[in-house]
Order: sequence, then C-alpha cells, then structure tokens
Amino acid sequence: MVLAVQYAGLHVRLAEQMKNMMGRNKIMRRQSRQMLMLVLAFVLGLGVFPLQAGAASTTFINPVAPYSSADPHVMRHTDGYYYFVHTSQNWDKIDIVRSSSLTGIGNGTRKTVFTKNQSYCAGANCYSNNIWAPELNYINGAWYLYFSAGSSEPNNANMRMWVIRNTSANPLEGSWSAPIKLRDTAEYWSIDHTVANINGQLYIAWSEIAPGQPQRIMIAKMSSPTAIQGRGTMISAPTNAWETSGGQVNEAPAFITHGSKVHMTFSASGCWTDDYKLGLLTANINADLTVASNWTKNPNPVFQKTSSVFGPGHNSFVKSPDGTEDWIVYHANDGSGQGCGDQRTTRIQKVNWNGDTPVFGAPVNPATAIARPSGEGTGDIFYRIRNRNSGKVLAIHNASTADGANILQWTYNGSGDQRWALDPVAGGYFKLRASHSGKVADVAGRSTADGANVAQYTDNSGLNQQWSFISTNNQYFEIRNRNSGKNLDVTNGGLEDGVNVGQWSDLNNTVQQWIFERVN
Repeated sequence: MVLAVQYAGLHVRLAEQMKNMMGRNKIMRRQSRQMLMLVLAFVLGLGVFPLQAGAASTTFINPVAPYSSADPHVMRHTDGYYYFVHTSQNWDKIDIVRSSSLTGIGNGTRKTVFTKNQSYCAGANCYSNNIWAPELNYINGAWYLYFSAGSSEPNNANMRMWVIRNTSANPLEGSWSAPIKLRDTAEYWSIDHTVANINGQLYIAWSEIAPGQPQRIMIAKMSSPTAIQGRGTMISAPTNAWETSGGQVNEAPAFITHGSKVHMTFSASGCWTDDYKLGLLTANINADLTVASNWTKNPNPVFQKTSSVFGPGHNSFVKSPDGTEDWIVYHANDGSGQGCGDQRTTRIQKVNWNGDTPVFGAPVNPATAIARPSGEGTGDIFYRIRNRNSGKVLAIHNASTADGANILQWTYNGSGDQRWALDPVAGGYFKLRASHSGKVADVAGRSTADGANVAQYTDNSGLNQQWSFISTNNQYFEIRNRNSGKNLDVTNGGLEDGVNVGQWSDLNNTVQQWIFERVN
C-alpha cells in the first residue's frame, strides 16, 4: 500500500476493527498487549513500506491452477517460458497461459486464442461446440494448436481432430490460421490427439470410436504437422476390468521417452467416475511405433485415485527448467462423484524412474508441500489467501511490520501485507509468512478458545503458529490451527474491508473456507 493511503484509512480500519471484535457473541476480548500494539502503530506511524522476508520457500502446493482446467497440457519452449493450454468450463474457447515457471502456470499471462464458430458447421465438418483437449506444439518454426471439436448432436457424434497454426515467436501474439481437419483414411469419431517427434519421425496418437468398437488408442505417422499418413493402427483397447469402470474407455494418450524406451500413458474408464486413471504402453524407441505388436501394455494401472484425489487423468509431460526432471501434468477432483465437471483442477508432480521405466506413485494430496522443480530457482512463492464468502484476502492491519499487528480481510490490491509464503513444517503443517514483514500468523496467547484473535508475530516455532489445510472438496480449504484445532474465521461472516479474522470451531460454512491463489 502507499503510505498516504494507509494513513488515510487508518481511523476507519481501526474503528471497524474495534466494532467487529466487540460485536460477536462468545468472542474473547482482545488482550491489552495487542490493543496497545495497535494504538502504538497509529501513534508512531508503523505503516512503513514493505520489507523483504529473508528465508526462501522451496516448496509449492497443488492445485497449480485452482479453477476449471480439465485436460491440461503444458510445454516448455526454448524461450524459457512454459505454455499452459486448456479449454474453458463451457468448452467454447481455448486459453494459452505464458509463465516464467512451471509451478506458476496458473497465474501467468493469459490470452484466449480460439473461440467456437457457429457459422462453420456441416455435420462432421464442424468445430462449433465441445472444444476439448487442446495441445500446443512448436514444430519447424511454427506453433500448432491441436484440439478436438464437433457439433452439438446427441452423444457428441461428430467429434473430430483439428489444428490451427501460428508463425509468431510468441503464441500469445500474431494470428492463427483457420482450423484444419486432421483425418486418417477412415475418419471415425476422434478426440484427444497428441503429437511427438520420435527419432525424426512425427507421430500422432488419438482416441477413436469405430463402428462396433469401444473407445481405443490409435497411432499413425504424419507427413507434416497437419497431415496424417494412411490409416491409424489400434495399439490399445479397454480389455482389463480397470479400463471399463463406467464404460469401455481408452483416451488421452501422452508420449514420454527415456533411454531406450518410449512410453505412452492413456486415460482409462469413464471420466464421469472416480475411477478414471492412467494406464501405460511401452515400446522400444527404435521400433516402428505404428506396428501394434511393438507395444506392450502394463497389466495394471500406473496412476489412480486415493482417498482424497479422485479421477486423476488426462495428462501431459514436461521437463523441469534445467531439463533434468520429468513432470506429469494432470487433472483431478477433490471430492467423490464430481466426474467430468468444472471441479477438475490442474496438478503437477515429479516422475521418478526405475531404469527406463517411469514410476508415478500416487497423486499427491491437495495442499501438500512439494519440492519445486529442479532449476526453477529459490525465490519465495507467494499466495493470496481469499475467503470464499467475502472474496476478500488475508491482510495485515495498516501493512504494519510490528509484532502483534492484526490480521483482517481486505480487498486485494497486490501489497506485500496481502501476500503469504507457505513454509512447511513437520507433520504436514505450514506457517503463513507475510511477505512484507517476514512474520507469521499467530493465535494470540496460544489460546484454544473460540474468538481468539489472529495476528502476525515473529516466528517462535510455536504450535499456535502452525496451520493445516483441510480440503472441502470444492477447491477451497479450511485453515486449521495446530494448537487449538480451530479454523481461521472471518468475524460474523462480515463482507466489508477491515473485518477481523480470528479462530472458531469448525462451522462447515463458506466463512471458514479459503483458496490459495499464486501471485508470482
């Protein structure tokens, strides 16, 4: 905040603060020491300009894109930027996000580059609805944006594969060509295509439904980024029980190579079930990948639901900034029964290797500390912490840097007192560290009572300064104090700037629900 603005609003915010803290039934009165600190802040003018915190955060949390972002694809370009592409929750447009970091793909520069066109639609020659599964590639000096689309007939009967081209250095600039249909000689129902250059040969893989056949994985060679050679070869069909939950489905192929092997993950079972998951196909890297017998399917799924992550699938792969690590990018739900809707969010985690075999492990629980990708840097990652009920964010009263300065809610303006690092501690807990002061969110006096105040204080490793993030299955979290077991709470559910933030018993309502939004 600018200093003049801080002082201009001080009387209002202080008065509002006192009113809020005295008006709630059962709320503890603020301790005299803390009241004195606020008065001194006013008298001595402690609303100073932001200071930089010392320690650097080495972790991040999932999801990295906390909005509807199904079928995510991320690529790292030679310009050092990551490009994150996904469709809107209405399936009517494609956005590209340009980010300087892999963990920051949810908050980079965003642009809508393609929107459905109702004026061009004639049966299978249609890209007017159901824009799905975009993928961005840079091939021979041009950008190619691949996506599935069709008309609005029952059961999406006319879904086909499309591509548009852009020759600008930055895909957020310049113009894109009209859509070009991608087709093999059969041209059946086709979605979820992916393109990769393996040993100098450009391949395309996709998901197809042919008459009388289940949804299966096809592969073909390409003569150019916009043309398929001949008829595709079927390399996987849903024959195992784990591939048929809710329907017989193999879709969303994704290539990854390592050493002497080329692997292809695919999503199995219906996305409308919790059992959407990943399978794995493997071939020798020097083999002709259009020969079905050159592929071997893993008999078991390689990535599937846990007790807190549901329907993980439709992934892509991307390298860490220094090129030494492989990362999987995928979507998943926080709650059971959320299916193919707009609750799906984008998550990332590192792929490990056992020789040339990928080891995916289990989907990491949301809001779990994850080590940052190699080469990304050591600067702090900051989040704004937004209340679901009010839309306001956690802030420090008057942007003070003093011990005991109060934590309240305020309209987000980008100031340092509204930006928080999430510093992990043992046991799955975090400290909430304000970027401007380096001080952490602290329950006053280590109180365990409803209504106890929350303020910033110098880090002393107290349990009252440690918080867990409890998923509410809707992209929001309860922020729970380790010492008291109470939740971070906006007093009386107030909607205005300056309403106090304290702790309260779990009420299972939106007043106690918060979302973490990356801001750098």
